[in-house]
Amino acid sequence: RVLFRSTRWFRPFLGLLGVHNAANALGVTIFAASSGGNSEGIRSSLANFPGVGRRMEVRYDRGGVTILDDYGHHPTAIDATISTVRLRYPGRPLVLAIEPLTYHRTAALLAPIARSCAAADRVLVADIFAVRDTDLSIASAAGLAAAIAELGVPAEAPGSIEATADRIANLALADAVVLVMGGGRSTELATRLARTLGSR
Repeated sequence: RVLFRSTRWFRPFLGLLGVHNAANALGVTIFAASSGGNSEGIRSSLANFPGVGRRMEVRYDRGGVTILDDYGHHPTAIDATISTVRLRYPGRPLVLAIEPLTYHRTAALLAPIARSCAAADRVLVADIFAVRDTDLSIASAAGLAAAIAELGVPAEAPGSIEATADRIANLALADAVVLVMGGGRSTELATRLARTLGSR
């Protein structure tokens, strides 16, 4: 209840959408105020803060298509980001391109990740980004796509981030928001897709 009231209080002047951003802003406000900051300075800073790179970073916004690049890769981050995208771009189709981070994490969180991804209208799962994985047989992009499809959302696994970017570029994207998520090379997917669409 306290967080809800705080979220409403921040809404008129916080430059970023999302309950998670409102919670962060509340924490920053408390810290700044306890360190001697004045209310007008705090309010102005929050209103003008543009966010950080790879957190719903706009990579392309032309011809009715928007591409967002986001570092999130675990269920909680996926949930928060998708809900915020829905607030920011109401009514627009949401295409999620996700690069799962590590085979062991994907295997351990397969069902929760699938449920989170299924909040999009269509999902493309790029190859899993391996970090310290020694067993590459315990999960797959195709397996995650299948789990998402079982929840009633169109999903596929085109392959590499390059193949995934090229596949998205060939979709009918009229009025779509393409949300690219992942902690590995997914930012390259967003860059390639933006470059391809921009060259048309």
